Amino acid sequence: MKVGIVGTGNMGSKYIKKFEVLGYDAVLIDLDASKLSQYPERFNKYTQLDEALKKENITHLFIATDPKSHIPLALKGLERGINVMVEKPPAINPSQLEKAIEFAQKKNTVLSVSEIELKSSIVRNLNINSDVEDVHAYRLNLGRGYINPFYDLAWHDLYIMNYLFGDFRIKKVVDKGDIYDIYGETQNSEFFLQVAWSHKFLRREWEIITPQQSIKLNFAEDRIVYEDGTTVEKDGKDKLELMIKQFVENPSFESSYRALNILKEFSKFTA
Repeated sequence: MKVGIVGTGNMGSKYIKKFEVLGYDAVLIDLDASKLSQYPERFNKYTQLDEALKKENITHLFIATDPKSHIPLALKGLERGINVMVEKPPAINPSQLEKAIEFAQKKNTVLSVSEIELKSSIVRNLNINSDVEDVHAYRLNLGRGYINPFYDLAWHDLYIMNYLFGDFRIKKVVDKGDIYDIYGETQNSEFFLQVAWSHKFLRREWEIITPQQSIKLNFAEDRIVYEDGTTVEKDGKDKLELMIKQFVENPSFESSYRALNILKEFSKFTA
């Protein structure tokens, strides 16, 4: 099996390490030749995706570049009958992603979007035995990203919300500069989400409130704490490996549909 990775920077380098663990033959593509030179000669390397697709029998393509280039690059792989996974956010506007999904379906291929947190120990092992009334979520980072935290950090929590609780609606977004407060609702509950770059402390956690109890989810340590004191620690499985393996073995449009819903909600506040 031969996989391609477009973009060998921060996230791309993590994919490459996991490809080796999983035993995949990886082709590296990056416009910056100096980044490619940092990798061993055993990898086939290209500065142009078109050349890599022409010369290599790539079966699965992963894209970890600037969000604006995700869909144009993905379309090149889909055109050749290759299943493609893009990093989040997959696009800047919903219509671009919607057209790409339709194109993939016509080509009998699959377009997926990275949802690494769905493979976290927390999400895989969470047990909620009653209706959820409220969710308070925080994703406060010490460092900075290259797009605003509404588009970047909030993305993780919103696809988790969608996965766990179904369709959601964003009702209000308060832009405080590097901090965004997001208010919304799922089918049966309310939620508050705060995201920030360059925060004074790291905080990645949820509090899920049900009629019976409060459940704390610590995403930084991948730990669940139930109100009765029961703690579920990380089970030792690597979430990126699990996500990559699932995409290769059982590709699905589910993540793209969730991403499309998120982009549609985002577009109400970024027009």
